[in-house]
Amino acid sequence: MRIMVGTMTGTSMDGVDAVAVSIEGRGLDMTATFMDIASIPFDGIRDDLRELSKSEVLHSDELALGVGERTRDAIKALNVKNIDLIALHGQTIYHKPSKTVQIINPKPVIDAFDCTVLNQPRIMDVELGGEGAPITPLADWIMFREEKRSVAIVNLGGFCNVTLLPADRDVNGIQGFDVCCCNLLLDAIARERFSEPFDKDGELASKGKVDEGVYGELTALLSSQHHDKQSLGHLDDIGRHLSTWKDVPSEVLVATASAAIGDCISTSVGDVDCVYLAGGGCHNKTLTSHIRGAGTVAELGVPVQAREGMAMAILGALHQDGVSITLSQVTGRSESTKPVGFAQESP
Repeated sequence: MRIMVGTMTGTSMDGVDAVAVSIEGRGLDMTATFMDIASIPFDGIRDDLRELSKSEVLHSDELALGVGERTRDAIKALNVKNIDLIALHGQTIYHKPSKTVQIINPKPVIDAFDCTVLNQPRIMDVELGGEGAPITPLADWIMFREEKRSVAIVNLGGFCNVTLLPADRDVNGIQGFDVCCCNLLLDAIARERFSEPFDKDGELASKGKVDEGVYGELTALLSSQHHDKQSLGHLDDIGRHLSTWKDVPSEVLVATASAAIGDCISTSVGDVDCVYLAGGGCHNKTLTSHIRGAGTVAELGVPVQAREGMAMAILGALHQDGVSITLSQVTGRSESTKPVGFAQESP
């Protein structure tokens, strides 16, 4: 048995999750079991990170250290002994291949833990012409594959991304893609119209009715974001379009946006046998009510907030076992004679 820890920060830039995972077996034959999750908020650096993502500089030694220190603290909060490996993701500041920027100074983590620390999981894929995203599909296959049913794992984060797992458990049949803006749009409406950081549980949206005209405009805009083997980045936030609907009542706008996002997601998963949701958007009851036939990954033994951090831990284990962590049919990268893994490893 190996104890792996994976860390993840989302496009909302609210904080970092650290997830401990127990791994049995090696390579594609491994099984993974969730152990625990700990989260540390980005208090004191959140606004600066968001401003950095809008600048042309895209790097700050001070903020990279701040991300590293809070990541270290999240891993410490797990209180797990004998960690074999830590896989870091860092905070995405910019993503538009062929350029992707995730900032984190790994030194605080390296100094605090006596184990292998991996960093920069996307760069090797991008260097091979890939999008570097979605990065979780192979880990989703390890966690959630079924033998007789096809499965869709839907992440409701800043952007929505989907992993489709075939019923025959064939790795070559795994699909993954970004769908559209999700929480970034809903949060932008909450901030601009309600002076709230987000629509807690979808309560604001539940008070409005869908406007069919705005629904059609939003659906067209959201649908245009999905392209085969093209990933979405932080700067694709369509919150900048909100001025288009300045005369639409606030509760109507957030209700309509929730419906448009949910319906785009339902269309994207096609006729898959079962749909499981993950990510912070799972708590938005209005949004999830528009996604057909959906349960959550919690039903499969993984807390909804832990799925991405757990995926990073599994990708770290695959890297250690010499298995490429990205799939060419998902990211569009070239085939490689060497395993495609994390770009940085210490020691």
